[in-house]
Amino acid sequence: MLQDIDEEARGHRDVSVAGRMQDRGADEAKPLYETVKGASCLLLLSVHEGDYIPKSLHAQGLPLGITDPADLDRHIAIDHGIREVTRLLATSTRAHVFRATHSRLVADINRFPDETDCVAPTADGTDIPLNSALDKTAREARLAKYFHPAIDRLKEFVREIAADNGAEPFVICMHSFARVLAEEPQQPKRHDVCVFSYPEFGPIPNVEAFVRILRNQQPELIVGHDEPFSARTPGLSTRPGDRRLRSPTSFYGVIERNNVLNHFALEICQDLISDEAGQTRMADTITRALYAAFDFSGSKPRLRHQRSRDYDG
Repeated sequence: MLQDIDEEARGHRDVSVAGRMQDRGADEAKPLYETVKGASCLLLLSVHEGDYIPKSLHAQGLPLGITDPADLDRHIAIDHGIREVTRLLATSTRAHVFRATHSRLVADINRFPDETDCVAPTADGTDIPLNSALDKTAREARLAKYFHPAIDRLKEFVREIAADNGAEPFVICMHSFARVLAEEPQQPKRHDVCVFSYPEFGPIPNVEAFVRILRNQQPELIVGHDEPFSARTPGLSTRPGDRRLRSPTSFYGVIERNNVLNHFALEICQDLISDEAGQTRMADTITRALYAAFDFSGSKPRLRHQRSRDYDG
């Protein structure tokens, strides 16, 4: 299916790459983000796909002072496989894309600045020396250089797409997750895919439709709805043990724009997208479910209303 849609999509996407360059001179120039203008009303936000750590943030040749190079290949530094899945999905759906290029360990734009994990001193049992050494002033400088420009551009990009379309886009936040964490080796995640939004707003028909169709089309996958991940707005008080996350990416790109009904986040287990075959298979799976659930061809996303069969694609 992807091959057929790829052929159809060629020539329909206005691709432009943009970004605020960092570390000119000492470092090879690298944009903080990249944007791609598509030709549908779908927008993909992929903010954990990057793995770049500027040389200015190396200590004695070690990125962020991390002593074991293998740690830089773990989930703490990058959402493995999601870069490729996002690229394939964007091609098949003609979606707009915002992607971050730097590792989340530099400054995680999916965490608010007041959260420790935004510039994490440790991550899943690994010490991050150049992060833990930051005082308040140095941390603010890190955020000013790597966090705020990316968030500002994300907000601007969403505004541009809404203005061009005359309506808010349908926004999907793209992520992958590790089935097992080093700090929780006895608690592997049983889900293969998680689709989640903001439960505090109540049932969301678009999310429920996509989850239902994905489960029906792919019964072999364990698809979680708001589990094992979920989101909450910054001001919401939750009970102890509630692990819903605050996300500036979706808050500024969706909630603040009163667009919660046209949004969900997609988390895919990394062991399903660890190679090209798995990435292609998952992108095809998500594409089929999206096209069964929604029509993105107009200026506004439209939920299809065929419940008798959930489409074979």
